[in-house]
Amino acid sequence: MKNCNWFMVTCFMLLFSMATSFAQDKEAKITLTFEKVDSLNVCKALVVSDGVPVKDVSVKLSVKRLYSNLPVGDAIATDSTGVATFEVPQDIPSRNGKLFIFANISDDEVYMNAEASGEVNWGTVVVSDNSNVKERSISAGRNAAPIYFIVSSLLVIGLVWGFLIYAVLQVFKIKRLGSAN
Repeated sequence: MKNCNWFMVTCFMLLFSMATSFAQDKEAKITLTFEKVDSLNVCKALVVSDGVPVKDVSVKLSVKRLYSNLPVGDAIATDSTGVATFEVPQDIPSRNGKLFIFANISDDEVYMNAEASGEVNWGTVVVSDNSNVKERSISAGRNAAPIYFIVSSLLVIGLVWGFLIYAVLQVFKIKRLGSAN
């Protein structure tokens, strides 16, 4: 009886995994286009499956950052022509003015996960001013650390060593008093 139940559970798990693996059986492809409309930066994502535009699919737009992707607005569903239109903010900082933009479909019931990327010169160039590198600051190294950090750390180190020397002197004093009797 035990073997029969184990067999039933195994068959159920196998059938369930097969059913969920085929739930997303369609593959979609995303094509990105970048346009400047008036003074706005517009990114359009065309979603196509088997050569036919796909409607009502949620597309997310994001910009590549240092550790992860920065979402640009909310997810937008494609219209009847399979296009999702995004307005990209003009104040996204960039080192050289270039932005890597990603559009992706994820967690859709019908279509598998898909992603497309493109590069465009819509970033705001950030100029770093390093004129104050030699000044004292909290994030500076040894030579440029704030004076109160240096004084407080030397005070703490001096107090700890003073306590240790005092404790050793007390031990010798106890030993000397014990040998006098």
